[in-house]
Amino acid sequence: MTIREDADLHRAQRAFRCVLDAFAHPGTVHRLAPAPENPASPVALDASLELVVRLFVDQAVTFCVADSESDAVAAYLTSETHARRVSLRDADFVVVPARADAQTASEAVAEACRGTLVSPEKGATLLMGCARLADVPESGEVTEPAVHVVALQGPGVEHENRFAVDRVDWLRARDARGDEFPCGVEIVLVDPEGRIAAVPRSSSARCLANPAAGFGVGPASDLAPDAATNPAPGLDPSTDPATDPASMFHVKQSTQCSATKEQVFHVKHSESVPAERVAPAAPAASAASAAKGVR
Repeated sequence: MTIREDADLHRAQRAFRCVLDAFAHPGTVHRLAPAPENPASPVALDASLELVVRLFVDQAVTFCVADSESDAVAAYLTSETHARRVSLRDADFVVVPARADAQTASEAVAEACRGTLVSPEKGATLLMGCARLADVPESGEVTEPAVHVVALQGPGVEHENRFAVDRVDWLRARDARGDEFPCGVEIVLVDPEGRIAAVPRSSSARCLANPAAGFGVGPASDLAPDAATNPAPGLDPSTDPATDPASMFHVKQSTQCSATKEQVFHVKHSESVPAERVAPAAPAASAASAAKGVR
């Protein structure tokens, strides 16, 4: 093994540990070791995104590239990784370069495979490039030139983790999917400086219009800008949902509905007994003989 190959191997190992750490702490920004530019790499594939792609894409998986010039990137990745290119809905990994427009990125997130209840691991992982990622301190002040602040809650998050990113087209498309865990997609954001952030399927994500406001504090989400101007019918904006009897009734009612659905599910599945467990019907001759014996 040459010195260069040894350096590439150690760089890949450090990058893999960095990505694992990002998934273990969703919504936190981590930094990859700088990767040298590859002259043979397509323009759409920067060094940091290519490093992350190489961690996952190999001959054992399938991939798809969501970009206006996807053929060049796909041909390069196929020759370098020996992975097989497939359609977007069938791909294990979806590569979205940073230069992809909002519509392309949204379609990639919307149409990626979500897996099934039996095999949720078949859900796709989107490796998405962006122009800028940055940490967001608890004070809410963003020191990096990023536009949107995204807040995450869920497993691996003590209270709420925030990061700043220049694009949220992926977040709107993810929210529109309406996946229910364990189904869904994983998203890894990568910027050209090597900063990464992971958004697992188990996390709830929200774009904050006001970084000082967290989850549940007013209409802070860019995904639902009409929440303040168009409240729910019959709901007084000044009413506290925690103490209002009507709100508590809706909570109880929704809980009862969920319990009813669960009971129906169990009854429905208990009735569908496999054919081999049902006792076979007695032959006509045996039934007739039994009737004669009774007489």
